[in-house]
Amino acid sequence: MLKNLPLIILLTGILFTACSKEELVQEKITTQSGNLLFSLPDGWVKEQPASSMRLAQYKLPGDGGKDAELALFYFPGTGGGVEDNLTRWYGQFRGTDGNSPAANAERNELKADGMRITTIYFTGTYLRSSSMMMGGDIEELPDYALLGAIIEGGGAPWFFKATGPQPTIDKWRDSFSGMLKTAKITKDQ
Repeated sequence: MLKNLPLIILLTGILFTACSKEELVQEKITTQSGNLLFSLPDGWVKEQPASSMRLAQYKLPGDGGKDAELALFYFPGTGGGVEDNLTRWYGQFRGTDGNSPAANAERNELKADGMRITTIYFTGTYLRSSSMMMGGDIEELPDYALLGAIIEGGGAPWFFKATGPQPTIDKWRDSFSGMLKTAKITKDQ
């Protein structure tokens, strides 16, 4: 047994290296206007979209089952501009002081592959509607956060919107930013 110990150590090291290497999964979301490509962060769980309005949906796991949800939308010709959508997102929350969360929101702009990306992060009480169009019963979820991005390119904006308990959203902020930096829009030839 001791005679084979160096071989066992070598094979264990090779197996550990192969299993611990983080592989980036390339996502490709296709529309009539083009394709959005991005690297799916390790730990995000791809799910079946909850509605036909969503192109993709991901679970962002949290501690103790306090998961967040990230949805990707694309509305050619009907999605509205950046400011319209930020205003809509602010309206889905009540700030911690009872006012709009817009006053305390963290808003940034970055560029990726020549595209302008507006990011937003804010916290408060999420006013989750039982209807996708904000018309049904409202469930108030305190200590929630919204992490979003609007990518301008490829015909119409692409919308990433994550909502969930603030600690869970905070846990995934760096991977969300990293994902945005990998975004590209392509056209099939």
